[in-house]
Amino acid sequence: MNEIDPPDAGASVWIMLTRMEGTLNLVADRVANTIRVVETHSEDIGVLKSTTQRLSEQAVARDATALALAAALKEADDQRRTKTETAWSPLTKLFSVIAALGVIWAVVSSFIPN
Repeated sequence: MNEIDPPDAGASVWIMLTRMEGTLNLVADRVANTIRVVETHSEDIGVLKSTTQRLSEQAVARDATALALAAALKEADDQRRTKTETAWSPLTKLFSVIAALGVIWAVVSSFIPN
């Protein structure tokens, strides 16, 4: 025997190779798990992108609906104001009836002999 190779040198090589194989298997398993997690995240990102797109479209539609509603309310308010301004109030109607009765009384009283 020489001093470089101890009697169990062959056995220690096999032990080192077995340990390296175990370490490589552990690394391979962790890489496989990482790939699965990344694929899951990729799917989740796709779902989030489609959800964001749908929410964006709904926000645009909601804004358009709000603008249409605001325009309709403004038009209804303008129509109400126009109707209120052109309509006779109860007090105006009362004065016009009193004035008409006064005119009728003046005409009728002119035909009545004293």
